[in-house]
Amino acid sequence: MLTKALQKLDSSLPGSKTTKSEIEDLAKNLPAELLPTWLTEMLQKYALSRVCFSIDEDSDKSGLGAELIWFTAEQIIDEALRVYPGIAVTKRGYLPIGGCMIGSGDPYFLKMKDKTQHDAPLVRIYHDLVRDNDEYPESEIETVCDSLSDFFNLAKIEPSYQFKNTDL
Repeated sequence: MLTKALQKLDSSLPGSKTTKSEIEDLAKNLPAELLPTWLTEMLQKYALSRVCFSIDEDSDKSGLGAELIWFTAEQIIDEALRVYPGIAVTKRGYLPIGGCMIGSGDPYFLKMKDKTQHDAPLVRIYHDLVRDNDEYPESEIETVCDSLSDFFNLAKIEPSYQFKNTDL
């Protein structure tokens, strides 16, 4: 299902593909369980980095709607290891993949807890709910889409946004 959803978008993806060297950087810096083969292959095959996607309120399970920009490998590492909430939730099985372009700055993650899953749920994790002890209340994590394939099937690519390296 994920491959079919991405194949439909492939010719209109204005981003960049993740290079083999960038995949190696991800593997060197992140827990192996966050980087299953299906995900690394997807990142290398499809030009997702720096693409802005949006879904409307009716398509977002949280009811808020979403406008996110897909992170580069460097940004994934930064969000996972250097800033919150990434520091608090990466070790709990969440992989950062995007940032909010609406204005909140809240990041989006794939819920990678189920190692058998090949199409992880997309969630929104608010940056201001991290507790002093690096704990995060999982009850406050919002599911945007039950699967990444659902997200790609519902999302619109926002071609008007021109990403600059300094934006995130």
